[in-house]
Amino acid sequence: MTNRVSYINITFRFLSRVKWKSLFLGIAFVLGILVFVTLATNLRFWYVYQTSVHSKELMEIPEAEVAIVPGAAVYGKTPSPILMDRLACGLDLYNTGRVKKILLSGDNGKSDYNELRPMLEFMLNHKVKPEDIFVDHAGFRTLDTLIRAKEVFLVKKAIFVSQSFFLPRAIYLGRELELELYGYECNLRTYKKEMYYGFREYPARILAWWDIQWDTPPKYLGKPYPIEGSGVSTWKGSISISSHK
Repeated sequence: MTNRVSYINITFRFLSRVKWKSLFLGIAFVLGILVFVTLATNLRFWYVYQTSVHSKELMEIPEAEVAIVPGAAVYGKTPSPILMDRLACGLDLYNTGRVKKILLSGDNGKSDYNELRPMLEFMLNHKVKPEDIFVDHAGFRTLDTLIRAKEVFLVKKAIFVSQSFFLPRAIYLGRELELELYGYECNLRTYKKEMYYGFREYPARILAWWDIQWDTPPKYLGKPYPIEGSGVSTWKGSISISSHK
């Protein structure tokens, strides 16, 4: 019992010597720096986006080589609403002649999850010429998608098709990677988690800025498939072309 009381007394004496005010000021200073960096980074992304070419109106977007359609969640073989709207907008760009090619980029890193197959099927079912569809199976992140668009598919000018709350990050990355990138805002409805996606973009933009500063490479590169040619060889046999003739 005596030892326990002694231990408690020593603990209280130690705590009484801690400079709590200094500790709190130090924590507040660190938090202040983090808030400042977050706001400054996001303001930079917003400025880059506002000074870029982007629109929700199809005919206000300049013509380009290719529409880049990034992946999003799929449920089995069914695209999520966000992905479905991206596909529909990418198809509109193609059908109106704003682009000649479509680059589908998504996550196919696991055997039980494939964003690209339903994306490819959508385009083929809507009569896009097979040779005009390129498939990037290693578009795990926006950064990977854009680096691979430049280095693997040799894209120089493209229209990035996505929702408005994602586009500032993509346009910023495109500018830093020296891609001529236009933004097509494909908000065709109100999305269930729209507020969540908006908040999630704050840390995502900081990570994107960090990736640019440190020249973070994509997970995979590979041999080039020039966007001017046929994209069929990029499908990796996921769909038989004969079944869509």
